[in-house]
Amino acid sequence: MKKTGCVLLFALSLTGCSGGASASSGPVLEKVVLLSRHGIRSPTASPASLKAKTGFDWPEWSVAPGEMTPHGAAALGAMIQAVRLHYLHLSFGPLQNCSDQIRVWADGADHRTQQTGQVWARDVAPDCSVKAQWQVRGADPVYNAIAAGRSVPPRLETEQAFASALPVSRTVEVQRGLQALQMLMAPGACDGGAPTSHCLQDDSQLEWKKAAPHLSGAVATGGMAAESLLLLYSEGFPVDVFGSAKENVPGLLKTVMPVHEAESLLLRRLPVVAQARNGIMAQNIREFLADRPVTDIPGVTTSTRLLVLAGHDTNQDAMAAIFGLSWTFADQPDSTAPDTVLAFERWRYPDRHVEVRVRIFHQSLEELRAGQASHVERSMQTLEPRNPILP
Repeated sequence: MKKTGCVLLFALSLTGCSGGASASSGPVLEKVVLLSRHGIRSPTASPASLKAKTGFDWPEWSVAPGEMTPHGAAALGAMIQAVRLHYLHLSFGPLQNCSDQIRVWADGADHRTQQTGQVWARDVAPDCSVKAQWQVRGADPVYNAIAAGRSVPPRLETEQAFASALPVSRTVEVQRGLQALQMLMAPGACDGGAPTSHCLQDDSQLEWKKAAPHLSGAVATGGMAAESLLLLYSEGFPVDVFGSAKENVPGLLKTVMPVHEAESLLLRRLPVVAQARNGIMAQNIREFLADRPVTDIPGVTTSTRLLVLAGHDTNQDAMAAIFGLSWTFADQPDSTAPDTVLAFERWRYPDRHVEVRVRIFHQSLEELRAGQASHVERSMQTLEPRNPILP
């Protein structure tokens, strides 16, 4: 459920915490975790590979597959400036003085997330010489505990959860999105008695590779294609690359992105998968907010008050599933679009009780395309978790 305004979410009593407020003052913001998706990137597959999967002529990008673009870095910088100003207005201490209170930890598995961490370190407190760091070798269990060998999703429970979620792939919105993708990419692929491999009508299937679940079928292919189209528009490609949809690309994206959302719901937002993949991240967020030792992120100390995690949409999907969060945007069809920031805030009141608030910041589709973030603070949403952040 989505809430706007200052909805207070969870209360708990903590002792021995810094930053208390006096009896005459209001609540004080003590700690913040910012989980950011990376900036605009190219598709993770080459244009030739994408055409083989979809039948559509995809344009060449200025960067290698999966890399953040210069425009993506600029748009991310604009987002960080907007988020920084929001917290400066709240008199959040770590942004007002240079100390060891800020920690930026990125996913080292991808260059785009490393770069995202570096942009955050550069711009979140420009005068403080913050350094972004990441795990140099191997998969980081904070960002993917399955790949790191720290967790395995239980197969039976995962398949049961997938079966329960499968009706989402058959909703009117998803089917309409698949039809729009079909008409754009391979309009004749489903004609006749023998549909081709580009026909988006096959059912979603759950496959297992190296003890990890993977999604296949029309929603998986369509979800990938929908996101790739959104990335093209966000990067600023001319509308001619969208072929028959060039007259109304935002309308096309609004129609097809429910397929990408369904792709997430069928796998990444299954709680059993999210817990296996990113339960360590959720636990580290809880540890940080509760002043307990953060076991899997090096360099987080008792003086750290701002923790920035530079990751992926999959990480935000997982936190949504684990904490029971939900959100949508009227001006952005991708709920985990590039640069989107999920924030966990710890507030202390004069009577010493503590509340945790969860926020979501995003850029509109047009702001991403323009590399701007002028409406981020006004469009911020306060979310109401169904599951407790802290006990």
